[in-house]
Amino acid sequence: MHDLPDTDEADAAAERYWPDFFKWVLKTNLKEKVEKALLEEQAFSSFHQGLYSGSFPTYEAFIGRLAEGVAMGAENGLDDRMDEIHRALVRDLPFPPRGLYAVYFWPDPFDEPLGSLLYREVFEEFRSHPVYRHIHEDHYHSHWTFDEFIDHLAHGAVAGARNGADKTLGDIYRAFIYETPLPAFRRRPRRVR
Repeated sequence: MHDLPDTDEADAAAERYWPDFFKWVLKTNLKEKVEKALLEEQAFSSFHQGLYSGSFPTYEAFIGRLAEGVAMGAENGLDDRMDEIHRALVRDLPFPPRGLYAVYFWPDPFDEPLGSLLYREVFEEFRSHPVYRHIHEDHYHSHWTFDEFIDHLAHGAVAGARNGADKTLGDIYRAFIYETPLPAFRRRPRRVR
């Protein structure tokens, strides 16, 4: 039997990640909007005092962690949406519908300016990436122009981010209601090209 060389480390070093530069909108703008709303209203101060003051010495630190968690939830929701689209492409299925949840958790961070900014950033990044041009040529050139295809992707990405943020807010509220620790806020591993 022949020995196969162990190339795991070399393969990992050569991996290239999707750039996802548009996520700065979620990491900065969305986080700031949530943080500002929660600090202005002081709505969660009783929860902080009663349940979380041992982990977060100040209300500002507590709110900063919640806002960061909502931003991570938005990133994960966007990634989930992109995975759903890629699964459909691999299986030669129709483009999935946008699927926006009913947004009912306060504070809804996705007002029109933030949604438009994220849409614009996603649109420009996807439009300039050759992989999406190939996907369009292979699967959708007979249905949409390239810009229409990117428009569908960008709207889907915004819907995914909004769904992810709303889900995280729901998880936070559940922790408050059941007086449990805050949910673990984690970013998903970066996607490889």
